[in-house]
Amino acid sequence: MKITKIKLTIIVFVLMSSYSFSQSFEGKLSIKGLTKSSTIKQSTPVELFKAFKDGVYSINFNFKSTNVESDGIILFDMKTTVKHNGKTISETSRKGWPWLPGDTFVPIEAFDAIPALQKYAERPIPTSIPFKKGSYEIIFQFVPSEGQKVKGNISPANFNFTVN
Repeated sequence: MKITKIKLTIIVFVLMSSYSFSQSFEGKLSIKGLTKSSTIKQSTPVELFKAFKDGVYSINFNFKSTNVESDGIILFDMKTTVKHNGKTISETSRKGWPWLPGDTFVPIEAFDAIPALQKYAERPIPTSIPFKKGSYEIIFQFVPSEGQKVKGNISPANFNFTVN
């Protein structure tokens, strides 16, 4: 009986010390200017890129952390998934990007949506490649990079649009 209590005490201590030395975070990734499902005015990936650059649409990231280590900096992998008519046409990940807690604007270049859409169009003139007709879904994710002692997750931001 004593051995069991000692083992239980050690397990609880290890779990508590692991939790107290890890950094936890919570946050949100959002896209402003686009509803979950909409028709966009832009007819090419380049025009969509310009709309993001001109502030018509924006990607915003906000997170806060507790048990802060290293000024709260967390390394995130930035994942992009692009779908056309429900079929995945591109999945990419940019690993190990440092982010500070607080409100942050994220440029569209941080994700690979525009190059994926442009490549998918498969036409020779880069600035005038029209979208293929159909429905698109773009999913942006911030996932903590491996090897960090952090707990938490950020819900993905996604938007859908239709090209007629």
